[in-house]
Amino acid sequence: MPPTDGERVHVFRTERRRDGAETWEPGPRLRVAVDAGEPSPLAPGLGLGPGFDLEPALELERLGWRTCDGAEAAIGFRAAMDGFHGYYRCAGGASAEYRGTRERCETAGESTAHRFRTEESHGTGWHTAGDLSLLLEDGDAHVVHLDWHGEAIGSGAVALRTAATAPDPGSEVTGLVGAVRAHDEYEAAGEVAKNLMDGSAGKWLGDGTGSAWLEFDCVRPVVVRHYALVSANDCPDRDPVDWTLQGSSDGRHWAVLDSRSGQVFTRRHQSRGFTVSAGTGVAYRHYRLEITANAGSDSVQLRQVRFFETAPVAAYEGFFGYRQQTGGEPTGFRGTVRTPAREEPGPRTVEEWRAYLADYGADILRLSEEGELSEVSEAQRAAGWLGFDGADEARLTALEERLGTRLPPSYRSFLGASDGWLYLSDFMWEMRTTATVDWLTEADLALADAFMLGDAPEQDAVFQRSLLISQEGDAQYWLLDPGDVSEDGEWAAYIWASWYPGLGERHGSFAELVRAERAGFEQLRGHEGRGVDPRKAGELLARGREQALRGEAEQALATFERAADKGSSTGLYLMTILGAFLDPRSVHHEIRANVLGRDRVIAAVGEERVRAEAVPLYLRRTVEDHRPDGGLPRPEVLGRLVPGLAFQAELSDDAWIARAAAHEPPRLPEAPAFEQALDLARTLAAQGDDEGAWTVVVAALRHWHSDDPDRIAPVVLLTDPVLRDVITPHRARMVVTLPRGR
Repeated sequence: MPPTDGERVHVFRTERRRDGAETWEPGPRLRVAVDAGEPSPLAPGLGLGPGFDLEPALELERLGWRTCDGAEAAIGFRAAMDGFHGYYRCAGGASAEYRGTRERCETAGESTAHRFRTEESHGTGWHTAGDLSLLLEDGDAHVVHLDWHGEAIGSGAVALRTAATAPDPGSEVTGLVGAVRAHDEYEAAGEVAKNLMDGSAGKWLGDGTGSAWLEFDCVRPVVVRHYALVSANDCPDRDPVDWTLQGSSDGRHWAVLDSRSGQVFTRRHQSRGFTVSAGTGVAYRHYRLEITANAGSDSVQLRQVRFFETAPVAAYEGFFGYRQQTGGEPTGFRGTVRTPAREEPGPRTVEEWRAYLADYGADILRLSEEGELSEVSEAQRAAGWLGFDGADEARLTALEERLGTRLPPSYRSFLGASDGWLYLSDFMWEMRTTATVDWLTEADLALADAFMLGDAPEQDAVFQRSLLISQEGDAQYWLLDPGDVSEDGEWAAYIWASWYPGLGERHGSFAELVRAERAGFEQLRGHEGRGVDPRKAGELLARGREQALRGEAEQALATFERAADKGSSTGLYLMTILGAFLDPRSVHHEIRANVLGRDRVIAAVGEERVRAEAVPLYLRRTVEDHRPDGGLPRPEVLGRLVPGLAFQAELSDDAWIARAAAHEPPRLPEAPAFEQALDLARTLAAQGDDEGAWTVVVAALRHWHSDDPDRIAPVVLLTDPVLRDVITPHRARMVVTLPRGR
């Protein structure tokens, strides 16, 4: 049955039969969309713009694609697209016969479709050709090439430009895996299953002559929609080739969630992601990776296994190719990403800009210290206005005639509110006026040449065509790109700064750039204790504590950061401590900057806690990250908190590191039951039973609590010298994802 209005995504149940095999094996779902409404009709593909609008009866006949990792497929559809037949070649692997039967239709959500503004070449120029909508999901990596044919819609092929695509780190649930088991492991070499939970801990190696399996027990039911396998360091013939991922609620009855065959890892330590094709949305307590074949060895191995609640979405930048209507001539076909609608576009009109700039300027004047605003006149200070009179219509029109183009709306209105401005951020001190705004290559050709990277032609093209709207700030300039225009006429905005490898983050408009820089100003002032609106910090702190004790670590981290942005010293401290559990690699830098470098933070939480928590965390990571090149950070305040570690010129780095490693921090009091559990865990760890010690810690965590509201986790687990090897980075993350407290 053809899709009706709103049913635009065809979902096919697929099978593959490898070359030379007799049996068909289940494959991932294939999702192909045909939009029967506005332009954007073809998707795995494509909406092909004017002249290609599909009615429900207009169907694809053939479709082919290639993914970024080299997998490719070509299929032909049966009548009404109720099934297909073709071939599929895995990334670097063998080819297989490929077939599918449509099992249902879904509505294509806006969040899953990639939309492009397109142009078609006619004669000597390019002409607008409507929108293109892309949606192709076959369970493997994102598509970089696509070709299609249909009697009614013609044919074409495009090569897609993509940015780096990876799962959302915030959706990773690997940290909720409490135990992992394998059918076999090489204990003598330490190549055991638990290493799979820590990408830096080596690998897992087991006998692979029969059925190999790995089982993962989660501390609570979790939904897995995507998973990644990372190849180990050697012996490619030990890599898994065929496997299934299964889920279970009780550890006995298993449901197959994903099946793979003929897979190949093309390099060592390669991470390959796979989107779960069945059972999505179901939370399981147990997951099992059943490996049914490897690349030929008697052993099987992996470096890491990771689980995610959401699948990655390809970040496309544009495409280039051709298309041809049936009976017509082929034409060039290209597209750029269509800017999505912005929920908070920022000020747009002259009146909105005047109100916004007055409010922002008042914050800058109020929160800046003497000497920070040297260019601001006394008259501007008195008026509370860091700008100038607005440009009238005649000046704006004259500027546009000089540039040969209409200015984007939000920037044009900004100039109408103030023709120039001082201090739009801590790093940009003066905006150009209607008299000095110019194309970068016209304003300063030498500067434009200095920006060119040589090995990044797309960014170099932006520099070649961009509009320079600022004077030099703190080694930075602000640019608008007339080659990247949204539906409402806004130009993309960028900052070039000496500390960026090229252009900085893309902003959809000048107004969005200003809003982002204002947010950065508020964050910087807040972390300095000069919050823009400190009244809200207390409410945020309370919410963050509740989230932290419920095990909502990522949410709590974001809430504490917002409290810190409001000027809360305690929020800055708790953000730093929680970050030590989630990612310990850079915690010594964070503690140095956020705690040891800020007397107000130490005063807010008390020196006793800083000595017991922050200082030993700082010392542990400094010791582990020891650099014997004289580059060790030694804040002077450390000598006051721990006199034995005061800076001493006669000490070598090695001697200082040895002294830091031997430091025994004070302990904060724990609840009696948790203290008893710690003692037992220390005893087991001292006996070499790290697994037993961890089991004791996990059982005791739910009973951990403190009467001090600013203690959100037992930091002693990261600082105790006996337990340090027990609490791996993976386990540290798990500590703060488990509910704690009464």
